[in-house]
Amino acid sequence: MKPLPILLSSLLLLSLTACQTDDGSHAMGNIERDRISLSAPASEPIILVNVSEGQQVYQGDILLQLDSRSADALIAQREAELAQANAALSVLTAGTRPEQLSAALAALKATQAASKEAELKYQRVSKLYKSKVVGKADLDTARAARDSTKAKAQQTHDQWLELKNGAREEDIAQANAKVQAAQAALLWQERAREDLSIKAPIDGTIDTLPWHQGDRVAAGTQLISLLSASQPYARVYLPASALTKIKAGDMIDVFADGIATPIQGRIRNIRSQPAYTPFYALNERDRARLMHLTDIDLLKAEQLPTGLAVEVRLP
Repeated sequence: MKPLPILLSSLLLLSLTACQTDDGSHAMGNIERDRISLSAPASEPIILVNVSEGQQVYQGDILLQLDSRSADALIAQREAELAQANAALSVLTAGTRPEQLSAALAALKATQAASKEAELKYQRVSKLYKSKVVGKADLDTARAARDSTKAKAQQTHDQWLELKNGAREEDIAQANAKVQAAQAALLWQERAREDLSIKAPIDGTIDTLPWHQGDRVAAGTQLISLLSASQPYARVYLPASALTKIKAGDMIDVFADGIATPIQGRIRNIRSQPAYTPFYALNERDRARLMHLTDIDLLKAEQLPTGLAVEVRLP
């Protein structure tokens, strides 16, 4: 049996050796593909599910359909608002109807005649007042009638002139702006209805689909996780000690489980921040164990499954 000091020394030596073996010689990780999450645009029940987990889909395929009855009702409302705005604009741009203009002119002539009659009556009463045939009250009444009919004649004249000249440019511009606002609201609502049909944005494979037909989902709920069919890449944890040895753009060999020959890859990106404890909280020895996420584009690796363990042997 070894003495205790010798045993402790042996254990310390083994520990240091293990640390040196792990320090910067390998980078471990997995095969990854871009993952796209498709969320619910509104709180509606699911009325149709067209796919299942593991199924390959293509860009534009309808994967899942949410109930669109509420959206259809809102579109009908927006269409009615647009029709109303267009009608109001047409009234202003079409101008005054001949019947309206004729009626306004007749009203103007009537008030002008009444004003003329009131003026003559006032003059007669004024002469009689000077002759002291009538009193002051009769004169005031005639004057008030004259002023009132004169004001009415001026009012009907302005109304006739307004109809004759048509709508102001400012009123037409305001009505046109309301039409454009109604068109934009209708377009937005139609787009919202289209979004209720959850479509595949790219070619890929359905990874997770936790919902079923009849489920009601809240807005923003993740409905489908889609794995891209594009070129896979390796995501590995690069030791901090290797940052001075490799850089983005370097070619490197990647070894995958079950594949004897290495796969060529090109380093796409090395994260500047470590994946674990912030470096400023560690001493110099601990900082050597920090890991930086690194993405490596793989060449001729389309058939590799997502999640396969890989290893990179660092220089």
